[in-house]
Amino acid sequence: MSLEEFDAFTSLKALRDLKKQIESKAQVDQKSRAALQYIQKAQPLSQYDLRIQFQHWLAKLGDLSTKQIAYTNIFSLVQQNQSQPNLQLLITCLQTPINGKGSESIIKTINIIVGIYGDTITVTDIYKFIEIMLKYFNDSNNNVQMAISECWSNTYIKNISKKPVQQRVLLMYSTLSQLIGSGGSRQTQETATIVLSQLFETLTTAQDLAFIKDVVKDYLGIYLKQQIDHSGFYTIMFYIIKTLQIQSFTSQQIQVIDKTLQGINNQKLNYRTRVGALNLMKLIATQYQNSNFKIALGNLHEQVIIVLEDSTRDRVIAVQNAARTALKEWMRLKLSVDCELMPNPVSLDLSPGFLKKQSGSGGGQVYVNQKIQNQQQFKQDIKQALIEDQFENTVDYSNIVHEPNLNVWQKAMRLQQDGLLEDAVELLLHEGDDLYLIRFLMSYKNYSQLFDLLSNSLALRLIDTLILILESDFLNILCLDFIQQFIDCGLGDWFKDSEFTDYLEYNTEQNLPSTSLCKKVRDQLK
Repeated sequence: MSLEEFDAFTSLKALRDLKKQIESKAQVDQKSRAALQYIQKAQPLSQYDLRIQFQHWLAKLGDLSTKQIAYTNIFSLVQQNQSQPNLQLLITCLQTPINGKGSESIIKTINIIVGIYGDTITVTDIYKFIEIMLKYFNDSNNNVQMAISECWSNTYIKNISKKPVQQRVLLMYSTLSQLIGSGGSRQTQETATIVLSQLFETLTTAQDLAFIKDVVKDYLGIYLKQQIDHSGFYTIMFYIIKTLQIQSFTSQQIQVIDKTLQGINNQKLNYRTRVGALNLMKLIATQYQNSNFKIALGNLHEQVIIVLEDSTRDRVIAVQNAARTALKEWMRLKLSVDCELMPNPVSLDLSPGFLKKQSGSGGGQVYVNQKIQNQQQFKQDIKQALIEDQFENTVDYSNIVHEPNLNVWQKAMRLQQDGLLEDAVELLLHEGDDLYLIRFLMSYKNYSQLFDLLSNSLALRLIDTLILILESDFLNILCLDFIQQFIDCGLGDWFKDSEFTDYLEYNTEQNLPSTSLCKKVRDQLK
């Protein structure tokens, strides 16, 4: 879609007209859907027909042109034919996929089944699903790894979360911890780490303290012995400490910090792994600031600060930024430790009797008077200023880049390529990045065809978001601010063409949030 076509499409009138069309269409579709569901529910399939159709749509998952409709039909088949015998049939089909291909598709199909059957699936059948997923742990494809992570956590939410803690740990944790700690295939270890980090995020959100307390000792042993080159290795410990607090590790606190510092210093590790370690160090410092355990650190915080300062000069910007935020928290911790270690001053304003008791010599050995108190306070203020200045000096502001979340855009593109258009639009709407959303829409030559591919509810949400974007006028403001920066740099001549002048004249006549800025830019370009 060209800029001209996009402008025509994104006029408020065009969007509101399209919204009315979709709303009227939705009313008709709802009636048709209700009638179709009634017919379908009245006619469940035989096991033979279910097998044939299920295998047919499983095969279609390998073709991008049919993937989306295949997922939709698989969902309908599973939902409309729920029974324990049919569940066994579906498991059998998944255990022997056609041509042995389609790792991601198989995992996502398991996720669909678990979501529909929920807690009616027995422990035995859950273990069968886990065995199927384990076949794909050696796959290095990021989409497969993410699919396994989502399915694993969804299995916990839909089925496992209400079972006894021993069963929860055995099914969801023990298998993964054995893969990580076994020292086997590096790829299998990495996938298990990714899956477990996602699971711990889910456990933290669900506040499943019993689960986390039951496994913390085992994972701590893995953490101190192993070194997995993936950020998830540190993310797991991050969620454990976030939930249980660093103080719960008693004598092993120093070991955890030492191990994390090793990861930060290890230049052979992927930069994302080191960022994960730095985020963990930041969390530890934050928790120590609010605890009574910081005195037991001794001089360790000073050693940590040296490592973090070195990381602020790393060649990777993401590592630099993570190091700076961690460094700031450890400097604050150092200051609070130093403050607590200073002796409490004794004022000469106290009674002579009290001074005699304290000094044992009539108060003659009291070494702090009011003047020295003020000097100490002055020194403390100077120290605070020096620490803040020390932190500021580690920050190279010219080297800080605030980038948009590229992971969101890349994931949206993968979903689009896989035929999961609705998932891609859902993701972009959820993240709230307007520029990514506009960029995504402009990748379609025919915008009306795009809305035809979306459900009515999602299409209406998308239109409402676009209306808000237009009413906010943020695109005009963004462009005009960018042009103002060029003018400030003496490059205003680049924008002195008739087309742009017409744009400025048109905008100055409108009553928009950008009108005042537009007038300012226009006047400077005259």
